[in-house]
Amino acid sequence: MNLIENTNQHSENMVAAKVIAMTQKLITVMTQDGQYLTVPITIQERRDNLFIASIKDIWHAGIWIPVNRKFHGLLEYDWITNPTLG
Repeated sequence: MNLIENTNQHSENMVAAKVIAMTQKLITVMTQDGQYLTVPITIQERRDNLFIASIKDIWHAGIWIPVNRKFHGLLEYDWITNPTLG
């Protein structure tokens, strides 16, 4: 698979979403096209007070964040940065 094909597949799964709800174990987001996704919060993330505070701040500010639609996960990188391939 060449870089262009990989980037296209990568971008199809990456969507902009807003946090609309949060529990101790799940983050619920709404994508730009109105799809609702639930993102599980890992045990490590639950123990990370800075992570929890950051997600709450993002939620209350209404900031759009990158989410992987296929795997229902938050992304460490954004739409401009390519993840490390390898």
